[in-house]
Amino acid sequence: MIALVAKARGVEGVVLDGGCRDVWEVQRIRFPVFSRSIGRTEVVGRLEIRPEDVNIPVSIGGVAVNPYDLIVGDDDGLVVVPRSIASQVLERAEKQLIADRKAQKPYLDMFELTFP
Repeated sequence: MIALVAKARGVEGVVLDGGCRDVWEVQRIRFPVFSRSIGRTEVVGRLEIRPEDVNIPVSIGGVAVNPYDLIVGDDDGLVVVPRSIASQVLERAEKQLIADRKAQKPYLDMFELTFP
């Protein structure tokens, strides 16, 4: 329910320093959730997010996350990119991806695979 409401309100995804349940349902609505664990959890009370709780510095897994930092995630996990260096990180990541794909190409061709 929380994922459905968040998605309906324009939230792009959630990072939890805790557990997540109902993973199949969350994946089915294509709502990215990155959590410390997956399993049965029990909600005690109702979670309310107040306006003063949005766009404030937080710590997730011991990593400082500030408003407007970029959070990039995939199946391997997450990385926090401070906004002040985002363009340099993007440039380096693009160069690394190009080099990786070039090195992988002969093997991908051998197995008739492609990566985006």
